[in-house]
Amino acid sequence: LALNHIRHHSCTLSGYKIELIYKSTQCSPALGMKALFDVISLDPKPVAIFGGQCTNVNDPIAMALKYWRIVQLSYAETHPKFSSADAKELYPTFYRVVPAYRNSNEAKIKLIQAFNWKRVATIKQSDESRYALPHEKLTASMESDELPLKIIRTAGISHHELDNIGIELDLMKKLDAHIIVMDVAQDMATIVLCEGYRRDMHGKNYVWILPGYQIQRWAVLESISTTSNCTKAEMEQILEGHFAVEFAKERRIPGIALPHGPTARDVLAELRRKHADTSMWSTFLYDGMWTLALAIEKALKENPGEILFDHLLKAMHDSDFQGLTGRVTFADNERLGIIDIKQYTKGKYQEVGKYDGGHLNKTLELHRDKLAEGWSPPEDHTKIIERKEYISTSVLIGFSLLAVIGILLSAIFLIVNVRYRNHRFIKMSSPNLNNVIIIGSICTYVSVVLLGIDTRVIAEEHFDKLCYARTWILCLGFTLAFGSMFSKTWRVHSIFTNIRMDKKAIKDSKLFLMLGILLLVDVVVLSLWAAFSPFTRHETALPDIITNESVIKLTVDTCRSENAVPFQIVLFAIKGILMILGCFLAWETRRVNIPALNDSKYIGLSVYIVVVMSVLGLSIAFILQDRVNESYALTCLFIIFSTTLTLCLLFVPKVVELVRNPQGIEPKGYRRGLMKSVVNKQKTTIPTSNNDDCKDLLSRAEAENQLKHRILQEKSAQLWELLERLRDLGDTTFMQQDWCFGSSGVVSGPPTTTPDSDPLLGGERKSEHSSSDRATVAFREPSTSSVRGRDEWPWVDPDQPSTML
Repeated sequence: LALNHIRHHSCTLSGYKIELIYKSTQCSPALGMKALFDVISLDPKPVAIFGGQCTNVNDPIAMALKYWRIVQLSYAETHPKFSSADAKELYPTFYRVVPAYRNSNEAKIKLIQAFNWKRVATIKQSDESRYALPHEKLTASMESDELPLKIIRTAGISHHELDNIGIELDLMKKLDAHIIVMDVAQDMATIVLCEGYRRDMHGKNYVWILPGYQIQRWAVLESISTTSNCTKAEMEQILEGHFAVEFAKERRIPGIALPHGPTARDVLAELRRKHADTSMWSTFLYDGMWTLALAIEKALKENPGEILFDHLLKAMHDSDFQGLTGRVTFADNERLGIIDIKQYTKGKYQEVGKYDGGHLNKTLELHRDKLAEGWSPPEDHTKIIERKEYISTSVLIGFSLLAVIGILLSAIFLIVNVRYRNHRFIKMSSPNLNNVIIIGSICTYVSVVLLGIDTRVIAEEHFDKLCYARTWILCLGFTLAFGSMFSKTWRVHSIFTNIRMDKKAIKDSKLFLMLGILLLVDVVVLSLWAAFSPFTRHETALPDIITNESVIKLTVDTCRSENAVPFQIVLFAIKGILMILGCFLAWETRRVNIPALNDSKYIGLSVYIVVVMSVLGLSIAFILQDRVNESYALTCLFIIFSTTLTLCLLFVPKVVELVRNPQGIEPKGYRRGLMKSVVNKQKTTIPTSNNDDCKDLLSRAEAENQLKHRILQEKSAQLWELLERLRDLGDTTFMQQDWCFGSSGVVSGPPTTTPDSDPLLGGERKSEHSSSDRATVAFREPSTSSVRGRDEWPWVDPDQPSTML
């Protein structure tokens, strides 16, 4: 068809006739060389060789033709050896009209740049130069300074080392390669893709760029199921969305006129009418014939009547016209043509773009609307997102509000404690130490707010100061609260376990001294900690959040001290010992039945709650240390809960008493409770036996003991009422003396004990048939020579507040 169009075109080779001499080489180098010698021996000698298609034939012929100074033009040769660095020396007269890998490489680079990919991995088939040579040029172009591309790995594979394919893919996956450019034969491609499928290197996060194999559907090829270990369905999955880059068989705008007048559309239609094969080489063959004809025409214009080799060679180099396959032009004897970009979707290829290497701008025309449905360019690597984790604003505000409510509650208790400090019930519960307990509780509430403050609120350079504030305030607040409760319990324990007449009152100053020692220990330990292992801001890495497209690296600002463990152990040991002793003292004073005086059961319950909350809080916080919100929420919850419950246990009963008894009138039960507590402390247990007589004696003794206790309680209540009356009258002289009971009144020496007398009751023991069960009580100032006995009673100085107990 091309030859016919040339012969009938009046402006081309007018007066000349082109004759074609057909020789079949059957892809045999020997037959090819014989055919060459046959045509060269003809007269006249041929001006050009058109063909062939087989590389093994073209190679020796092209090298030989330079000596005969004959031009060769191939319409189907694609081997990259004819574009190698030494090709100009080996094949100076060889041209090809089909675009080779120079155009394909440029198209691949343009495609990568179009999707803003910067990192790629490449695979070449080392045992096949048809793919290895262009791939080496491709990688060289990618690594040039002009392109911002990085090749993270180039793998060479071959049929002799198929086991290395999996190893190379494992390494690429480890290097986080998502864009893979592969130049291999089709059978090798199926093996590589199958191995990639086994490693989950497919889907929307991976892109494979393959050479075009001039096929429309992969699934119809039996080689897929025979050369790989994957099924067709599995191959379809990994092939889905990949790109193929191959030379175009037709021009993209068929309406452009060809050199002899008709449009490309018209010629293509004529080819189809004549049942010509338009699927592969026919269009290039047509353009090749016109290339030679136009070059000969130009050479004849330079030297009419004779075609000179140099003129023809220059005319071939300067060829530039519009053909069926696009603009026909050459660079370094290689055709600059159109490259198709195709994407495999739903079992077939869809053309999504074109690259025209012959165009002056050499731009890629990409039709994004033709891309696979739902497909979007993935990242060229797993996106690393560094994100600093902060406590949720809602969580922070919520617990800060709870802490503020706790502070307000503490302030209310503090106001009540100060306002009613002279109320009998408040006074007997050590109001000064109560104030310290409240202050310590406020400190723990403040620590909740400090635990939530981060670099969103303060500058990073001041974060270490925040670390010190958190540690010191929480530690000292705990000591203030529980140190005060411990001191109160210790005073009650000291009074009721050491009953002596010469015992002096335990004043608040002594308890504050004890509390000061505890605080001093904390300050010393914290100061040494700050001096030898200061706090610094440290970005602690949390577990990465891995998604299909990114890896979120989370960090959180924490307080770090290199050698904090020894100091933490010391502080925990001190606090632990303090709580253990507090529990012990609370248990020892559990029988003291004066609510205003003794908070033992509340203190014991508070210590128990704090221990449980601390153990749970530390354990759960350690387990959830990687989860910022949960860890902060639980820590704050335990602090707020234990602190609030402690405050309520200690102060709500006092508020209730103020409401119930606003005047502070002391009921008799308080004094009876005091005497009962002492008596219970001195009780002894009478051993029992299985003998009936012993049981009878024990029963009578217990009955008599109960009677004595009732009498003692009544007398004690009467005594305290008289003392309070004297105090109200202003007469404190008598109250400031030391007194004790005797069998016949107040005596200066130890009470005389007879078988029928009781040193506590102050009278003769009456039989159970006596008409009087009351003892006579007399008072007399003891002489200065009195000797105090071990069973004498400790009276409290009325001038001192009753809180001195």
